[in-house]
Amino acid sequence: MEREPVSASEIIQAYFNEPHRQHRVADLEQRLLSKGYVQPEAAQQAFMAYRTYFKKVASRKGLLVGFFMLLAITFLYRVISISGQIGNFMQISAFLAITATLLTLGVIWGMQLFQLKEEISSFRDLRRL
Repeated sequence: MEREPVSASEIIQAYFNEPHRQHRVADLEQRLLSKGYVQPEAAQQAFMAYRTYFKKVASRKGLLVGFFMLLAITFLYRVISISGQIGNFMQISAFLAITATLLTLGVIWGMQLFQLKEEISSFRDLRRL
């Protein structure tokens, strides 16, 4: 009894539904190759899937990065404006802690977006797509 071939969209959807520590285009390409797709087609499918995935992630995380950076700048301005007043130590400490947290999250998420974009562009350059 022969099995029906699995479509590329089912393989891609199953791949993105699994938890990953780091997303790699080549891993998806290898999964497509193991399911019987030929090299140029598998590379093209993986590239297109990751480009779509990046657009989705960038729209969500990119907005959060921008929002967090804007909040961090606002809180930093607040710290600078109240730092001359005596007796606001707790308020300054709270704003500094919030600012540091927002900056850290914004930088980490921005680096993750940059890493994903570089992963996609290096795969495209490597495979000459």
